[in-house]
Amino acid sequence: MMKGKRRTATTIILMIIFAGVVLMTYHYWINRTQPLHSSDNNLTEVQKLVKKDLKLYYPDTPRETVKLFAAMMKALYNNPKDKDRKELALKLRELYDQEFLDSNPEDTYLSNLEVDLKKWDDKGRKITNFLLTNEDQVNEREIDGVEYATEYISFTIQENSKTTETWNVLLRRNSDQKWKILGWEPVSGDAEK
Repeated sequence: MMKGKRRTATTIILMIIFAGVVLMTYHYWINRTQPLHSSDNNLTEVQKLVKKDLKLYYPDTPRETVKLFAAMMKALYNNPKDKDRKELALKLRELYDQEFLDSNPEDTYLSNLEVDLKKWDDKGRKITNFLLTNEDQVNEREIDGVEYATEYISFTIQENSKTTETWNVLLRRNSDQKWKILGWEPVSGDAEK
């Protein structure tokens, strides 16, 4: 009878120790990951975009690529700090096709961008919103075994009053199967229809 009581007492003690270890492990993991989440909440939109890992989480479709491009353009043209501007501009280059990058070297690109951003700042222009066109208006085609896509995006721009500017964005799928931006151009109202 004494053995049974000892066995029961030993089992209870081991269960209490095991429960304590489980609770301590849970508490450790909760407190370990919580600061990461709370620090992300304090980041600006520009910092969140710069922090985005495009090597691991590159957009899957032309539409998603253009949506990220538009979000970066909106953040870039809304007066971020000088340091953030350069970081975001370099992050934006990760969305560009190699042909576009080759014809726009980093130094030239950053210099031209600064001139353009200064003009926008002087005029008090800001991109306040963007909207991708309907999904059925995306035009994908293959030319000589290479996949291309076009996507229309409308930016709402605040200057003296709100205006809308629509761009036609051309993308090409590269050898890594990623949709990269070859270029874009403003579209007149007639070309959109």
